[in-house]
Amino acid sequence: MTHRRRPTAIPSRRSVLKALAGASLGGGLAAAAAPRGGAARRQDGDDNLVKAVYLNPLAADPAAELARLVDLVERTELNALVVDVKEDGGVYYETEVPLFREAGTFSPVLDVTRLLDTLRARDIYAIARLVTFKDSGLAWARPDLAVRDVATGDPWLDYGDGSWLNPFHAEVRDGSLALAAELAGLGFAEIQFDYVRFPSDGDLERIDYGRPAAEGEKIATIARFLAAGREALAPREAVTAADVFGFTLLQEDIGIGQNVVPIAAAIDVVCPMVYPSHFPQGSIDVAGHPNDFPAETIAISMAAGAARLGDDASQLRPWLQDFSLPGMGEYGAADVRAQIDAAEAAGVGGWMIWNAANAYHEEAFAAAD
Repeated sequence: MTHRRRPTAIPSRRSVLKALAGASLGGGLAAAAAPRGGAARRQDGDDNLVKAVYLNPLAADPAAELARLVDLVERTELNALVVDVKEDGGVYYETEVPLFREAGTFSPVLDVTRLLDTLRARDIYAIARLVTFKDSGLAWARPDLAVRDVATGDPWLDYGDGSWLNPFHAEVRDGSLALAAELAGLGFAEIQFDYVRFPSDGDLERIDYGRPAAEGEKIATIARFLAAGREALAPREAVTAADVFGFTLLQEDIGIGQNVVPIAAAIDVVCPMVYPSHFPQGSIDVAGHPNDFPAETIAISMAAGAARLGDDASQLRPWLQDFSLPGMGEYGAADVRAQIDAAEAAGVGGWMIWNAANAYHEEAFAAAD
């Protein structure tokens, strides 16, 4: 059977966050004292914080990129790698999960066995990043599982022409949980759910979930899904993590089902994406655009998160920025290091660095011992 498939352009997280944040958050949030509580350690018993960079297997040759980043980890304080295993368009390895195999939404660009053997041999903590509910490939292959457009009956499109799976649908949730369990069984130490939320940008009035979708129901659905993920991964002793918008640390309700308090109760590690470039000017109490205040932006965000989680930031492991956006100040090694230092001063359970092209400023990292 041939399925219709929409081309997908990925909207920037910055545009989404700007829409969610509005002009300001009550005049901006200011930095608070560093929270109490010891920092969480690597989940495999090592005494090091998790210090990771991201590997995009589509940025270049996957084997070459893996070798290059493994060498970077060995030369520096880094000790972990976050690897994309599923993105908006499909699964990146030879999965046996029926939902994705039968829909044909997988492309085995990753040799997971070789990848994990390489990381294990170098004692590098292996994290699988699993994009969950934003999935244009599966939405068009299985429109019965998609968030629908009330006007057309087709999968609904966000502003980037991307489509979403319906988080209320049990088959969607079960398929994602089966994929997570499969990845843990293959040997990933941690499964990190991303896009574990409801849509945020687009004509939201045209969305049909097939049932009422008040924010309380969205929050409960996401929290229950993540709790089920932790239960599914427990027999394999894998860590359960979730990426959340940075604004979930600053606001209780942003309309997408991500409330950091029930999420934190459901999983092991909360990964807020607190990229300074993504905060609108005036949203936090800094003397200009947050992009120009990397240390202060991270300190404010982590303090707000610690306050939400009971004065303990150790469950937080933020995504930090090693990229530059057009029209903003360029980021170099000093800006990356400023974020790292601010995160560690807040007592978080480590940090992760994002660059979609796998291009990192090595000078930002301390040399290996």
